[in-house]
Amino acid sequence: MEKETDYIFTKVLALLSTLHSDKLIGIKISHDEVAYKPEYLFSPKHKSNLFKWLKRLYATRFPASDLDFGKLKVDFETWYYDLGGTSIEFVYHDSYLLKPMDAAAALGISKVTLNKYIKLGLECLDNGSQHKIPKHAVELMKDPVYSIRMQMNYQKKKMLEQTPEERLLEITREIAELQLKYGKKTYQEAFRVHESQLDDPVDFYRWKDLAEELDEILKVAGGASGN
Repeated sequence: MEKETDYIFTKVLALLSTLHSDKLIGIKISHDEVAYKPEYLFSPKHKSNLFKWLKRLYATRFPASDLDFGKLKVDFETWYYDLGGTSIEFVYHDSYLLKPMDAAAALGISKVTLNKYIKLGLECLDNGSQHKIPKHAVELMKDPVYSIRMQMNYQKKKMLEQTPEERLLEITREIAELQLKYGKKTYQEAFRVHESQLDDPVDFYRWKDLAEELDEILKVAGGASGN
């Protein structure tokens, strides 16, 4: 199964790098060989994914829209992390990057709300430039499914880059900011109506995700200390 996975993974990587060269300069992947997780490599989910990627290779049309490219990029990134990858970076042409004010205008939101989205996981490069938000990230935020997938990849990346202690401190600080803002201890107390009834659910999702991640970190830490 490793050979088949390597073959299809390499093909998809080449597809992204070469056929989307109008958007991408390149893709940087950790020099360390991906240590495939056996429990995932031989799972029905992975086998199904391989067939889906094969079909996708032949079905992809060019030139691709920003939204279609974004979906392909997010799905590939998710697959990479599922396989056991630890570091992947997409390098874009400057012409494909937006200023935050332009991204906010395209989404019809304020810069304050845009910053909330970035904290949740809207793709934003730390490149020292005013142009830092890929065009597809704006389109993905309009898609309820892929906006969540983009955010999940962001959280995976942060977990890989930070120690549990560092992440715990960051989560605690962010939750404290929300507690002070709403004057409540939990997101359940702060948001007593259903999420579908909220005018701006950004803080709800952010707080809920942070609380769940905090519980997971503490659960893992508790299990480790008990061994």
